[in-house]
Amino acid sequence: MPSTKFHQPENISIEQLVNGNEQAFSMIFAEYSPQVYYIGIKYLKSEDLANDVVQDTFLKLWNYRTHIDTSKPIKPLIVTFAKRVILNMIRDEKRKILKHVEILARKDASSNLTEDEVLFNETNKVYQEAIKSLPEKRKAVFLMKTMQGLSNEEVAEELGLSVNTVKSHYTKGLKTVQDFVSKYYGLIAVAIVSSETL
Repeated sequence: MPSTKFHQPENISIEQLVNGNEQAFSMIFAEYSPQVYYIGIKYLKSEDLANDVVQDTFLKLWNYRTHIDTSKPIKPLIVTFAKRVILNMIRDEKRKILKHVEILARKDASSNLTEDEVLFNETNKVYQEAIKSLPEKRKAVFLMKTMQGLSNEEVAEELGLSVNTVKSHYTKGLKTVQDFVSKYYGLIAVAIVSSETL
């Protein structure tokens, strides 16, 4: 990412930005885009998504330029825009995350995951941790159905349980795993909101 520094006071550049000066915008972009990129990588773990954060953040800044208070530093405003962009991305990704959990639980190898491979792999790590958190009997049922592909009847026979008990264990296990993964990404969102700087 570029790291060009200002050659004039920032307040002058901000005033020029407010007036629609594209060179001033380019200077501000060069100054702060590496920091926006860094926080995108930190929370989203993806170079592509981090680049999207940079583009969306500065697009918001440009569209908002006529409302900028030239008496204040511009960095806090850029931070705010970056947080909003990342939080919106996380909300969008959570929908994909829960879909990935279902795919992982079904072991659906035919699903095309190329586009979201980074997200899928990250979710898989959290998914495995979620399984470890299940009570032993529920974990056994969940793994036998998801990893071994056994039917409810086969699991029931293997563990000496009723079919209804197996169904109950699996349903509750899947819900726990989904909640665990969702909470993990929710904590990332909280961390973003709580952070004050890039």
